[in-house]
Formats: sequence, structure tokens, C-alpha cells
Amino acid sequence: MGAYFRQLHQEIQDRTTRKIIDDLLFYTTKLDGTKGMEEKLHDGGFSDGFIRAALRKKQQYAKKAMQFDCYPSAQEINLLIFADIINAFSVYIEPMIDREEPVDAVMEKIHEKVVAPIMTKINENGAEDQDLRYTTDHIYGMIYYLTGMCHLNWKNYDNV
Repeated sequence: MGAYFRQLHQEIQDRTTRKIIDDLLFYTTKLDGTKGMEEKLHDGGFSDGFIRAALRKKQQYAKKAMQFDCYPSAQEINLLIFADIINAFSVYIEPMIDREEPVDAVMEKIHEKVVAPIMTKINENGAEDQDLRYTTDHIYGMIYYLTGMCHLNWKNYDNV
């Protein structure tokens, strides 16, 4: 990931552009399902205030993604982060959701097993990053973005 941060900086300096990486399309294409992010979070037991904050974080990430959508290294970084989110969510969070554990316990585990490790990876590999400058809010925004694209569910649905 460190090499991608350095390459991203060089691409921005050189104004390099290229089509979005095909692998990233898996995460940015809405899967089958009719429920949006807000409805999924509501179904998962989240408060209206939490959902409004989640929507702001999703929008914050979406703006950042649009700003860097033509830089291949930024797309590679996003691809790695999306994969980490989905895998960690599957291993640590889905079982908690299936057991219908409380929202606060689920969110604590999200931070511990998803957000914090990704931020550690970003901080270690992107120590010289002057461009993306992802924060925990961006990572949470990516989680909510993936929720809206039907990659993550906050309730065990039989039909989604």
C-alpha cells in the first residue's frame, strides 16, 4: 500500500489518468437488493441520529472518491480497503448480527476489527501521503457506502 501512496502522489503531480480498475467495479456496482443504507441501518437497530451521521460520513467519502477517481493508485488503495472491510465484516461482524447482539457491541467490534486495523495499515503505508489523507470518518464512510451498494447488511435478511 505504501508504494501506491507514493505512486498516487506522482500521478497527481503528473496529472495521470486512466479508466477505473475493473476489480473496483465489483465494490462500486450495486448488487441485487432493494434496501438502501438508511433502511438497512434502521433495520439493524440504529437510531435516526446515528443514521444521519452515517449518511454524512458516506457523503464525505463519496466526495473524496470522486476527487481521486481518475488516479489508478487511489483506486488500488480503495480496492484494498474495500476488500479489507468486506472480509473483516464477514468474519467479525456478521456473526454478531446473526446473534442479534446490541448495536453498541457491534459498533465497538467494527472499530476494533475493521476501522482501527485499516487506519493502522494506512498510517504505516501512507506515512508520506499528502493527497488522500484518509481519516476514520472516511473508513466509516466506506463501510456505509458498501452498505448502500448491498455489500454489507446490518440485519440477517432472507431476501437481500
